[in-house]
Amino acid sequence: MIVTVRTTTDARAKADALARGAVEARLAACAQVKGPVTSVYHWHGAIETAEEWQVEFKTTEARYQALEAHLLAAHDYETPEILATRAARVGEGYARWVEEETTGAAEVEAPVGDERPFFVYGTLRPGAYNHDRFLAGRIGTEADAVLHGAVLHDGPGYPYVVPAADGKVVGTLLTPSPGDYSDLFGLLDRLELPVGYERVAMDVVRVRDGARVSAWVFLAAPDAPLGPVIESGDWFMRP
Repeated sequence: MIVTVRTTTDARAKADALARGAVEARLAACAQVKGPVTSVYHWHGAIETAEEWQVEFKTTEARYQALEAHLLAAHDYETPEILATRAARVGEGYARWVEEETTGAAEVEAPVGDERPFFVYGTLRPGAYNHDRFLAGRIGTEADAVLHGAVLHDGPGYPYVVPAADGKVVGTLLTPSPGDYSDLFGLLDRLELPVGYERVAMDVVRVRDGARVSAWVFLAAPDAPLGPVIESGDWFMRP
């Protein structure tokens, strides 16, 4: 079954990035960018008017969930428009092409034992002050990722994640280099557990392909010194 999926964003460059990201990840066979269009909508009790760009993706019903997850992770809107419509009639050749172009996406390997990657969202993220201090030379791969169903709190010195029905937290998946997993696992526990965290296995969404990845996440322990919520979910974007 062929499905068209539409979203909107507030800049042409963002629309182009959403289109290219989904096609590169084989979550869509193609994507068309249209605009600008004028959108009129209710938001937080007021009627807003904005100039937006539309992106329409061509995919299959089998790939829809992965595409939706990718868009939720990659989009910077709090509540992005994601509308899917099944095609009533499709040319046979075109349908076959869409099917072919949305297969072969990278699968996420199940963790070996407890050797999950680590989802970091604060001072251990690339570019933050503790990344090079503790992780330099020990990380094999890094990938942008998003944790859904959680909110991010500022705190004295460090941010803290708390599970919640809504919200998302922006961070990075870190996969240790071969042979460094045990040492890094112990190091991170020694760094994080004494200052108000507890380590939990959770699913996060890898931005580049929308894949769900089981990762270790350091959540706020019950006695953590929580500060105000960081509404963006991104510690680098905190006020």
